[in-house]
Amino acid sequence: MKTFEKEDAIFEKLYGHKAERHFVSNGRLEIIGNHTDHQKGHCLVAACSQGIKGSVNPLEGDLIHFYSEGYGSFDVDLNDLEPKKEEYGTTKSLVKGVLSGFQKRGYRIGAFETLITSDIYSGAGVSSSAAFELYVAEVENALFNEGKVSLIEKAKIGQYAENVFFGKASGLLDQCGSSFGGVCYLDFGDLEHVKVEPLPFPRWPMKIVLVNPGSSHEGLSDLYSEMPNDMKEVASKVFGKTVLSEVSPELFYAKIHTAEINERARERALHFFGEDQRVLRAKKAFENDNFDWFLELEKETQLSQMALLHNVMIGKRYGQSPLEAVERASLYLKRGSARVMGGGLAGSIICFVPDEEFASFMEGMSQSYPNENIMVVSIPEIGAHEEK
Repeated sequence: MKTFEKEDAIFEKLYGHKAERHFVSNGRLEIIGNHTDHQKGHCLVAACSQGIKGSVNPLEGDLIHFYSEGYGSFDVDLNDLEPKKEEYGTTKSLVKGVLSGFQKRGYRIGAFETLITSDIYSGAGVSSSAAFELYVAEVENALFNEGKVSLIEKAKIGQYAENVFFGKASGLLDQCGSSFGGVCYLDFGDLEHVKVEPLPFPRWPMKIVLVNPGSSHEGLSDLYSEMPNDMKEVASKVFGKTVLSEVSPELFYAKIHTAEINERARERALHFFGEDQRVLRAKKAFENDNFDWFLELEKETQLSQMALLHNVMIGKRYGQSPLEAVERASLYLKRGSARVMGGGLAGSIICFVPDEEFASFMEGMSQSYPNENIMVVSIPEIGAHEEK
């Protein structure tokens, strides 16, 4: 049960009266399936305990009043819900996008006032944008639609807001993690009808730890684009397909080693096929409650990222890179595993630390990174919701 004393106090100071409602929305963890979504592959995603909390009151009229601790305030007019290029990349654009998404699907929208706080640290890599989108979506769902909007619809509305209003071509992985909670298996084969299957909630004797090595994602857009583009180049030039998931594994392995293709693209395509199969095996590990099998699959992903995907560091920038963090973490993990999460090149790594290795792991990592860069997180069993 979340508490909202801080949020309520700031809310009352801002708006001059008490808040009536309270909402929570979480970030997401990529459990396994690194760079598989953009090839219409498979992934396991989970909610992350880092996220957003907010105090809310419904309002009459057409104005939403939004205040985010540390980031200031803005208003959104319910009568002005068209995307604007000058608003790309702003929090306001995400609110407008969610409201527009509700309208386009025939749901009601209404005004409210809110104060939100967030414990998602800079560089965490748990998708603060998806957490925010699902926060707004659940407020609108609970206040004005009697909770009738489904989890997958809220996720798709969040993706729509990010794609059309925020200007970022994200997939649906992040929004599903924030919307569904727990651990989910995602099949992106049909983007219009993404398959989402909740998996048994893990009760394994481990801690999940995010480590931020301190590097920045700034200016890396072209390098990130190279990874899906390389894979799509192989799909197109070698197999006449749009994405690699449209190629059967048998045909892929029969042709990929002799195909005349850029070597980096070949390696990244090899990563996709290996990683996509690891997701399917990891799904079975959850279903069979096989903790050690899961840890071995995570180690395989780490090796594939280093040898094939090449998303563990920027050339000649080993210091503060994810690769450096993974190698430091591996000094203290024998049974456990550590790997790059998300896009890679910079940003956090995710570590699955068995309880028996946790104390030595934390002590060892604290010698290399500030305590605020080492965050123990957990998997909430439910996604964005109203706290009652």
